[in-house]
Amino acid sequence: MTGILEGSYDPMLVLLSMGVATGASFVALNVAPRIWSSSGWSRLGWIVVAATALGGGIWSMHFIAMLAFSLPVPVGYSIPTMLISLAIAIDVTAVGFAITASGRNTPRLIVAGTIMGFGIAAMHYTGMAAMQLPAVITYNPTIVVASIVIACTAATTALWIALREKGTLWRASAAVIMGAAVYGMHYTGMEAASFTAMPSLLHPEAAQLDRGTMALVIALASAIILGLELASAKFDRHLESVRVREQHIVQATTDRFRHLVQSSNDIFLVVTRTGQITFAVQSQGLADFNIKSLEGGSVFDLVQGHGVDLLRRALIVHGPRSAAAHVDHLKIRKIGGPLRDYEATVCNMAHEPSIGGVVITFHDVTERERAIGDLLQAKQVSEDASRLKSEFIANMNHELRTPLNAILGFSEIMANDGQGKLAAGRYRDYATDINRSGAQLLSIINDILDFAKSDAKQLSLNEGVVDAKTLVEDSVRFVTPIANKKGVTIATKIVPNAPNFRGDERRLRQILLNLLSNAVKFTPAEREVRVLVRVSDAGGVEFDVEDTGIGIPPDQIGRVMEPFYQVDGSLARTQEGTGLGLPIAKSLAELHGGTLRLESAVGYGTTARLTLPPERTVPQTVAA
Repeated sequence: MTGILEGSYDPMLVLLSMGVATGASFVALNVAPRIWSSSGWSRLGWIVVAATALGGGIWSMHFIAMLAFSLPVPVGYSIPTMLISLAIAIDVTAVGFAITASGRNTPRLIVAGTIMGFGIAAMHYTGMAAMQLPAVITYNPTIVVASIVIACTAATTALWIALREKGTLWRASAAVIMGAAVYGMHYTGMEAASFTAMPSLLHPEAAQLDRGTMALVIALASAIILGLELASAKFDRHLESVRVREQHIVQATTDRFRHLVQSSNDIFLVVTRTGQITFAVQSQGLADFNIKSLEGGSVFDLVQGHGVDLLRRALIVHGPRSAAAHVDHLKIRKIGGPLRDYEATVCNMAHEPSIGGVVITFHDVTERERAIGDLLQAKQVSEDASRLKSEFIANMNHELRTPLNAILGFSEIMANDGQGKLAAGRYRDYATDINRSGAQLLSIINDILDFAKSDAKQLSLNEGVVDAKTLVEDSVRFVTPIANKKGVTIATKIVPNAPNFRGDERRLRQILLNLLSNAVKFTPAEREVRVLVRVSDAGGVEFDVEDTGIGIPPDQIGRVMEPFYQVDGSLARTQEGTGLGLPIAKSLAELHGGTLRLESAVGYGTTARLTLPPERTVPQTVAA
């Protein structure tokens, strides 16, 4: 066969080629908004997806259209040239999308559309070069130029429509136009081609595809494009749902924080370093202010007080990312109200683009300051009361002791007057009762005075070296008459190595007398009170006073150390006392750096243990 070869088209395959071009264009342009809204590696990934879809679609459309075109000679296709044409389609399309991603102004749009048009043309004529047949292909230059113009114009128009971002309908319109650019260029280019038979022209059969194999390859490529379309659509829907969900989360978070701020009584201002207010946050703290009138003014027109200079210094000194500054003693007058006390927290947020200034948070501390003032007033009242109490006690010390000493002295003279008018009869007993009652009253007064001094931290020690044996013997001697009268025996046991120690002998005797008096008081007749002295495990000295009396309930042991508390508080109790002895003894023990503890069992008795610390012990050589 010689001369010009006439070709024919399969209408169904032609329609298929148009559909593939339009579908691939829709996939690519549907992905394009993701390119324009992303950045970095994410943008690069979307460019690859869009370019693969559009470039692969152009390539598939071309070879489907070539399958639709029949010549009266056998036709094969060079695999390397086909792959080159595919690479051209994908790479040039990627460049076009990359240009629009960097900016979407008119010059870039024209450049991107022109590059894509030339890419479509380059892919077409490279694909034509892949044909291997016994014929020579020649082109009409005018029609070739027309095909390129069609491709560039239609591609630019399609990009312009797609860049409007007005929804799926607009992108579908852009896809139709882009598809028209592809198949319009192809079929126009085919009109420019003439095939002249040349039987002597032979092509190697290696590395080429026949029509059947090429149909399979094109079908596979179309399936890949369709898969990209489905995957991108699904992924796009997923991204859209994620975006919507994130928008809802952001909106909910924004609303939450806005409501929190608006319900706050604090005042939030954004100011410059000089104090000019650039933004005032709407909150309950600013409910009485005109926010618009505040913005543009100075924060120093709003605040007063001693802390203004500190606030001014904080604005100047505290730089971005430095620790927040705290300023006290500020006052703000709300409209129609009195001055109120505020404290401020200053945080420099100039490095945050969304803030770009210094954030000042004013917190109303009026009630706190009032409470502090009330506490200070109460403290002053308490100190005045304590001073008056001390003065009263000092007066009591003189006013009560003086007449009481006179009563004791004269009653003793009267009781001892063996030759006078009171020598016989009940009047002598009266005088003895007066003397005994006066002595008891003096003891109570002394306890009250000692407790008052202890409570006021006014007790002091007159220290010297004390011998444990002498201290115990003297104390027992004072209590023995009372014990004998009641029929109670007092036994003592002092370890031979008991060391001497430093302390106030009178005060220590006061402790032991109190413990012994209590022990005798609560021990029934014909029973025993024991006094034990030994070295403690820590190296100090321990004094145990053990009775075999009624004991103390476990829940009452701690309370008997409280002032004026007695286990039996009724008026009908059988034992007398003010409830001050043990608290005074405990205070005196602690004044020596020691402790006083009670151990008791109801019905078996009580042990009172006075422990003095080891640093109070005196070596025998010093004691001597």
